[in-house]
Parts: sequence; structure tokens; C-alpha cells
Amino acid sequence: MARVSYEVPLGLPDAATLLSSAQLLLRIPDTEARDAAIQTIFKLVHGVLAAPEDVKKRRVKKSNEVFYRKVGRFEAGLDFLRGCGFLDVEDPPAPGEESQGPLLEMPVAYISRLTDAHHTLAQVANEAGIAVPPLPNSGGFNPFQSKVQNMDSTRSAKASEAWKMQADLTREELKKRQREMKDKVDSAPPVPLRPSAFWLSAGRRLEEVVRETSNGTEDQSSDSALLQNHVASARREVAGTENFQSADKKRLAELQSKRVHAFCILRVICPDKSVL
Repeated sequence: MARVSYEVPLGLPDAATLLSSAQLLLRIPDTEARDAAIQTIFKLVHGVLAAPEDVKKRRVKKSNEVFYRKVGRFEAGLDFLRGCGFLDVEDPPAPGEESQGPLLEMPVAYISRLTDAHHTLAQVANEAGIAVPPLPNSGGFNPFQSKVQNMDSTRSAKASEAWKMQADLTREELKKRQREMKDKVDSAPPVPLRPSAFWLSAGRRLEEVVRETSNGTEDQSSDSALLQNHVASARREVAGTENFQSADKKRLAELQSKRVHAFCILRVICPDKSVL
């Protein structure tokens, strides 16, 4: 029978691994992939909590296509599961058969660590606007669940409808912005490489060379103008005072400050003061 323990976990990574890994999951750029990873980890953790003595709930094939697509390709997802108590092992082959490959296996189900994993994951899920499932009711007694049940926000307090609506709108706007930027990059024409070389000692300025190279048809922004744009963008971000905050909203703000440029200027100053 599989071991189940209510004691302090022994031999597992520090509990702080759960929070650091969950925060890295929250930063996955693709929102759909991020949501799928968090929801899948919830299912794995809850599967063990609901039936801690079921060995099948405590073994995951890393080569499983669905698992790899949703969790296995993200190192943060694997680190979170290791923090829950899963270990990297090799599947012992049956007589006359080959090994099935690497596994994640939980030799001891530490109920306290699994309960901590649920609450840590619930914290980042709330930031991302993802629905948090309640702690499962197992057949046995979970003292850690009982102690926190009255304060468990995933069982009692519900997010307001206005907050959920705004989270959904932000998520849709983020996906739209990601598609728009990808389309701009994919449809952008190739940038012709026309390097120009000159001597700083000749008294020529970068703006003059850019003007001659572009023949007056391209944007003539100088280095100082570009710097001013960055400073102004930073000021606008700092000045933001909106009440609603989430990982999607922060990501959307980052994308809105980015631009797809039709050309760029690279200035290379050589040791002999020549400029390319």
C-alpha cells in the first residue's frame, strides 16, 4: 500500500519552491498554455488528495503527450510537482519488455505539502483570473484542510462578477494584441541592409548619415528622440493608477508599450573612431 503521511515532509524541496515555481508559471507568455498548465496541476494535486492511497494517482508518465503539452514542457511545472513530492524515476520494465521511460512518482503522499500546494496554486490562479476548484473531500481526515477551511477563499468568498468580467475582457484584449503583433511581424517586409561608414573625426553626425541613407523617405528620429520616447513610455506606466490588477493586465500593458518597427539603426564605433 502506498505511504501516506501527516507528518512534516522529509526529503522534499523547500516549501518556497512551490511559490517560486507557481510565479514562473504565471509568467508564461501564452495565456492559453498558462491556464492549461495551472488547471492540469490542480487536477494532479487534487487527484492525490482525493485518493492518497491510490498508486495510479501518484504516477505520471513524462512522455505522455497530453501531459507534456500542458505541463511537461515547462520546467516551472515540473519543479512545482517536485515540490509537491513527485520524484523523477525510471519506469521498471516488465519481464521481456522495454522500459516505458521516465516517470514522476510520489513515494510518500505528504498531506500537509499537498494542501500547501493547493493554496499556493490558488493564489496565482486568482491573479490570472482562473477559476479555482475547491479542495477535494478525501475519505480520510485532513487536519490541514480542517484548520484552514473557514478561511479558504476557494470555498467561501467568491470573486465579484465585475472582477470576473473585467478579467475576461482583459484576457480577450491580451490575446487580440498578441495576434496583432504577430501578424505585423509576419507581414513586415524584409529590411534591406545598407551599411554606411564614416569617420567621427570628419565632424559628421549620425543623423546626417541616416538622412542620406534613407533619402528622406524614412523616419529621421535621432538617438535623443528615441530616448525621450522610452522615458515618456516609462512615465506613463508609472503614472497608471487603475485599481484592477492581474497578470494578464500587466502583460497587456507591456504589449501596448511595444511597437513593431519597419527599420532599425545599429551604430558600431570601431577603435579607430570609424563608425559603421
